[in-house]
Amino acid sequence: MILLSTEDLLLRQGERELLRLPAFALRQGWRVGLVGANGSGKSSLLAILAGRVAPADGRVLRPPGVAVQLVEQATEAPAAATLWELARREAAALEALERELERAQRGAAASADADAGLRYAELLSLFERRGGFTLEARLRAGLARVELPASAWLRDAAEASGGERQRARLVGALALGADVLLLDEPSNHLDLHARDWLAEQIVAQRGAVMLASHDRALLDAVCTHVARIEAGRLILRRGGYAQVASAEASEARAGARQAAARARRVTELEHMAAELARFGHRGAQARKRRAERERAALKAVVPAAGPVRSAPPQRRDGASERPRDRPTGVVLRARHLRVDGILDDTDLELSAGQRIALLGPSGSGKSTVLALLAGITASSDPRSQLAWLAGTSLLHLDQIWRGLEPESSPRAALEAWVSAAQANGALAEAGLPHAAWDRPSASLSGGERGRAALALLAVRQADVVLLDEPTNDLDLPAIEALEALLCDSAATIVLASHDQTLVRALEAEVWSVEAGELVRYRGGIDGYRRGSRRLESGLLERSDMGEAAGNAGTAGATEPPGSAQAAADAAQALDARRAAAEAALEDPARWSARALARWRERRADAEAALLTAWEADAPVPAARYRTREAGVAVLADRDGDGLRVWLEDGPGLRVRRIGEVAHLVAEELPERSIVPWAWRALCDGAARLAHYLLPVVAVQVASREPLDGGTFEPLAQGWWVCRRARLERCEGWLRPPPDQGDTPRRRTRRRRARAARHG
Repeated sequence: MILLSTEDLLLRQGERELLRLPAFALRQGWRVGLVGANGSGKSSLLAILAGRVAPADGRVLRPPGVAVQLVEQATEAPAAATLWELARREAAALEALERELERAQRGAAASADADAGLRYAELLSLFERRGGFTLEARLRAGLARVELPASAWLRDAAEASGGERQRARLVGALALGADVLLLDEPSNHLDLHARDWLAEQIVAQRGAVMLASHDRALLDAVCTHVARIEAGRLILRRGGYAQVASAEASEARAGARQAAARARRVTELEHMAAELARFGHRGAQARKRRAERERAALKAVVPAAGPVRSAPPQRRDGASERPRDRPTGVVLRARHLRVDGILDDTDLELSAGQRIALLGPSGSGKSTVLALLAGITASSDPRSQLAWLAGTSLLHLDQIWRGLEPESSPRAALEAWVSAAQANGALAEAGLPHAAWDRPSASLSGGERGRAALALLAVRQADVVLLDEPTNDLDLPAIEALEALLCDSAATIVLASHDQTLVRALEAEVWSVEAGELVRYRGGIDGYRRGSRRLESGLLERSDMGEAAGNAGTAGATEPPGSAQAAADAAQALDARRAAAEAALEDPARWSARALARWRERRADAEAALLTAWEADAPVPAARYRTREAGVAVLADRDGDGLRVWLEDGPGLRVRRIGEVAHLVAEELPERSIVPWAWRALCDGAARLAHYLLPVVAVQVASREPLDGGTFEPLAQGWWVCRRARLERCEGWLRPPPDQGDTPRRRTRRRRARAARHG
């Protein structure tokens, strides 16, 4: 189903034609990642598709009833608004629909017109489909899921961080349930866990999603298609970002090979034409003309344009300069680093060539750690020391100024280290517009300062590089250029970033500031997600496989079996065995292929045993859904595409869905019995939950006990049915049909029906 389409759409920026889109359709179930260089028109296209801005030409088509929601890039907080109000503003369309529903309800109640009742029923169905009845609950659950506790909801949005405002806005937009969701840089200011939540929510959308983003991990996790804006055109491809980028790179290489082959053929034809020109007979002249025509046709062929990729800037020092010797060993010993409220008394060391990624929630102290190492922020402990290895050069690219001086220009910043020609070349290769080379850094945009920092990083070639969110405000070509530059660098790198693709490419160790402590994790970013904290050094430094495994397996053998202490010791031994295996696998070069296989098998066995032990000790999970019937609690949980429903401390039944009809099947529990009134309460509760939680129009059950008097009505001998319309009338959502009176014929019919049911 096409939810949104365009016809001959044209975007202009001033007099310049920005994007021409002859035909484009966004279908239900599509999740399209919109990528392209900064200034290519991504935000303008989203605003036009949402109806916020009119195009220069063409039009946007939407079927009737299709709702479109646009979440623009983070802006300043509105005046006198709390985080809760900020979330509700994004769902304002649902509140408008609720007001329209109330007006339609009053109109239907005051008039006997069938059209008014039909209009009310349509609005009610739409309101229910978009989750209007559960909006408040979903907003509360969403805010809690993104780590915005209830204590923060009434805080002024202007006083909150950019990440908190962005999370509140996204929760409200995703709760709206729009058919088409348009997101402009939604992961800006979000930490790793919030980005995981965002990916889950985008994948769960039932309609269509288009998001403009530079977050490659997010694009890869959610996208079914990638739309690249390039040279004023929109090129749509199926697949995630990594798959599409790989296909584009293959096409670019194939195009380059074809262009080289055409160039060689043109050269051959030119030589042939020159040779044939020496001969005057008719055959030679005809061959010469054919060669010239072929050469002209080959020259007219334009190679297919591949995606624009900014190459990483290189030094233009020339071959005469000798390479500088890099320091070796420990380049920094830091002692007694402390910042009140963020970091307790901490010691650390940095080694030459080490790569460290600082991960954690926004505001956890990553920027503070970088500023401490750079000497910009002073430690609150008077005993603090920063002992750098003599001759070590340091480059700190902060989050705002990117290592530039506010009053100085990017060209001047580079010429302090290299010649004017080298500075010009680096700025050009970094993609910084020429008009920005001599402007003060304070007047540059965030993206321009980011590209200037890319050039500065290339020419400085520092021994230690500290980078604070270096991918902020950069487009995808610049991010990929930064990644290539850092991966090829021999410098010690300490990076604070939420870009997990960049962290993976660097194969960096992961550190995190947690509760005032600098915590180190094993296994890179995957170990950080698992919570695999680095253990004591004594265990990790064991290099002998047998000694590590033997020592891990002997722990906890002194307690009697079956005791709580024995279980705790056994779990500790399993955890130690798993840690020993992970420590051994961190350096695969130490082991043979057979030893590596044994280590992997040992780790898998330890993890499986730990999961079994944890499941045995875990408390029984509470039921997800609850209602009350006849004074008793009816509980329910999901069971595949159906439900399991039971009475509190009593028997239960299964709800199995076949098409649009649900069937209630009693569980076989011979040791339990159920009285008739409780069985009726269980069936009524199961029917209500099935109608509310499953897309069904009727619920059927076979019952020897009569179920009339509630939501069920007889269907056949021993069978009962609860239809949605009857349930909604019983619940008060629909008006009951007009009473046509009680006649002798109706009484006789009811009497016969009761006699047939009771045999």
